[in-house]
Amino acid sequence: MDQVKIGKFIAECRRKENLTQMQLAEKLNITDRAVSKWETGRAMPDSSIMLELCDILKITVNDLLSGEKITMDNFNKELENNLIEMVRQKQESDKRLLRMESLAGAMASIPLVVGIVIGLFVPMEEWKQVVIVLSGMIPLLVAIPFLLRVEQVAGFYECQHCHHQYVPRYKSVLLAPHMGRTRYMKCPECRKWSWQKKVISKK
Repeated sequence: MDQVKIGKFIAECRRKENLTQMQLAEKLNITDRAVSKWETGRAMPDSSIMLELCDILKITVNDLLSGEKITMDNFNKELENNLIEMVRQKQESDKRLLRMESLAGAMASIPLVVGIVIGLFVPMEEWKQVVIVLSGMIPLLVAIPFLLRVEQVAGFYECQHCHHQYVPRYKSVLLAPHMGRTRYMKCPECRKWSWQKKVISKK
């Protein structure tokens, strides 16, 4: 999707409806700065207000995502292109989330490793060693809910029996035995248990 083209299209449609950025922002309960960011191509409207925005501007969501009014002749083609682009963006976003998860996990583990090394090799009272190690665990304990949330929503898990791909519930991810990004879970489709691998793109 061409954000600059979409931004210019939003500005054009807004002016056709005789609305200022402030007036459009007030109708959507957002700031005029957000509208300005859309129109300069620095951001996209949030999906939660996209339908309302299109209704105000008297355009379709497909028009908005294409950055132009779509005629019936090329409607299906543009819709297909927009859907493909949205899937591609979701995959890229999932990849970034998983990279960030790995980095956050490594960073959160460093204090624990340092605490263990200090506790093992620096002479001190036993209670101090325990305090240092426990203190080193705090960043990891704080990070775990975030890391598990990323594991849940980024990409899909694939059943090894029926090859159904799905996003599991948070509780399933939390309680599942795992090796890296492979988790032992029950498939919601075939109801069988298997070691399910994380995949980015859905078949």
